[in-house]
Amino acid sequence: MPDGPETYMDDSKRLTDEDTFCFSCTPEKKCFTNCCHDLNLVLMPYDIMVLKNRLGMTSGDFLKKYTSVHVGFETGLPVIMLKMEGPYLKCPFLEEGKGCAVYEARPGACRTYPLARMARRSKDMEGVEEFFYIVRESDCLGFKDCRTWTVKEWKENEGLNEYNEMNDVFGELLQAKTESGIDRLTADQIDIFYMGCYDIDSFRQHFLEGPNLERYMESPEVIELISGDEKELLKYGMRWVKKKLFLGGCLSCSAGSCST
Repeated sequence: MPDGPETYMDDSKRLTDEDTFCFSCTPEKKCFTNCCHDLNLVLMPYDIMVLKNRLGMTSGDFLKKYTSVHVGFETGLPVIMLKMEGPYLKCPFLEEGKGCAVYEARPGACRTYPLARMARRSKDMEGVEEFFYIVRESDCLGFKDCRTWTVKEWKENEGLNEYNEMNDVFGELLQAKTESGIDRLTADQIDIFYMGCYDIDSFRQHFLEGPNLERYMESPEVIELISGDEKELLKYGMRWVKKKLFLGGCLSCSAGSCST
C-alpha cells in the first residue's frame, strides 16, 4: 500500500477473530492494483521462502534480483524491501491489466490488507495475543459495495495462518534482541542474521552441508526434520540466529530448546 498522508491506520477499534469488516478487491473497481505501486513493502523471512520457490530461484538469487536491504534505524537489524520498478514504482510481480503474477505466493502483507496485524507477546503469557486495525486509503474503493467478513474468515480465505505462524517465530527473535539490550550488530552479526532469516539456501549449505560443530550437537531426529522440510529449516534458522546472537550463543537450537 502507498506510504503517505492519504494512508492511515484506523485505530479507533481493535478487531479480533469474530469482529466483522466490509471489503472487496475486484478487477472491475477503478482502483484495482493501485496499491501495487509506490509502496514500501517489507518482506518477512517466510515471504522470501515462498516467493523464491514460486519463481524457481535460490534465495540468494531472489534477494539480489528483487530486493534491497538496509539496517533499521530503530532496531539495528537488516530489513528486506521489495524493489519497485519503472517510473511509477510498480511491484515487479504486477502484470498490467492482469494483476499479480505470483498471487498464490504473494507476501503476507498483501494477504493481510486492508487489515494490519498487531501481535503482542511477553514472558508472562503463552503464545501471541493478536488483534487487527483497518488500513484506509483515500483512493481505495474496496470498502464500497463490499462483502462482509469476520477477521477469522479473512485469515482463512487469504491463507494467512501459516504466514502469521512463521512471523511469530520471527517475532520471538526480535523480542530476544530487545530483551538482550544489544543496540547495534556488528557486520559479522548482520551477516549471521541475514543468512539465518532470509537466505535459507545459504543457511542450508552452511548448517547441513558445511563442516561445522553445531550440526553434530543436534539430535538425528531434528536434522532429519529440517533436512526434509524447508519450512522447519527456516524456523530452525531463525531460532539459531536468536540463540547465537541474543541468548548466549548456545549450540542447540531445536524447537524445544528455543522456545521463549
